[in-house]
Amino acid sequence: MAEFEIIEKYFKALASSNKAARNLADDSAQFAVKNNCELVVSKDIFIEDIHFLLEDGGYKIAQKLLSTNLSDLAASGATPLYYMLGFGKSKNIDEKFIAEFCKGLRDLQKKFKIKLIGGDTSAAPKAFFSITIFGSVKKNQNLARFNGCENDLIFVSGNIGDAFRGLQIKLGEKNNYTKSQKNYFLNRHFFPTPQIILGQNLLAKKLSKCAIDISDGLLADLRHICKNSKLSAEIFLDKIPFYEKNLPLNQQLKLMSGGDDYELLFTVDCKNERKIINLAKKLNLKLSCIGFLTKKQRCEITLFNSQNQQIKLTKFGYEHF
Repeated sequence: MAEFEIIEKYFKALASSNKAARNLADDSAQFAVKNNCELVVSKDIFIEDIHFLLEDGGYKIAQKLLSTNLSDLAASGATPLYYMLGFGKSKNIDEKFIAEFCKGLRDLQKKFKIKLIGGDTSAAPKAFFSITIFGSVKKNQNLARFNGCENDLIFVSGNIGDAFRGLQIKLGEKNNYTKSQKNYFLNRHFFPTPQIILGQNLLAKKLSKCAIDISDGLLADLRHICKNSKLSAEIFLDKIPFYEKNLPLNQQLKLMSGGDDYELLFTVDCKNERKIINLAKKLNLKLSCIGFLTKKQRCEITLFNSQNQQIKLTKFGYEHF
């Protein structure tokens, strides 16, 4: 199919009844942000054989692509508004793939009340996709990785390493998991959960000023908070929420640096700890306190075991280059 045939048949439906998109008939989009609000913008790129395998299928690839961008908005406490799509079509992408890809986007659009407003398409030697996503926050209010404060508690949502387990299963790693467990890990890999509601609550209730989503690994993204907040972190291995208990140390460290969790890592003033516990109950969400920020050693992470012995860290997370 030609470029504009694809747009007409598949992508235009994702932008239907949406004035900002201009019916995908223009090279730009235009929209207003409500009074007393600021725009939050983020962008991600997915490249074949680096971020996904084409055999994963259009539906799964689209779901993860949009979910990871939504996760960036969650880390800012933002409300999703619109997104733009870059679609690099290789010769191995057929019409069935495109139909499944658009269904994956459409299902998430409905869930998070977000619409496509434009983008671009191109032929490519390997498939690649890119999303630029737009959200809004109240003026002068947002979560940011540079807002951590000394003695803040460090919290994380969900489990660490489940998506990385799913990746290993997808790549054929041998294991003793049941079929149900394998499906669970694979779902965590293909369908991450953007913690939009958690981020919005942290911001609206003024429970946190500092957050990041875990894309490159717990340790790597915590180090981003440390460096940007000019602080260090002390965390405790027995407080890290893993799916499995009593894992060997090397496996725990591997899961902490594996990445792709797309859970929220955020800091909280000690006085708000009880409110965070109550929020977890209200949202029916697992929130775990894993340590605290300190000025002892600037921009360093210190990991302790249950005997309060320091564990040497050699790998922090996924490296993009």
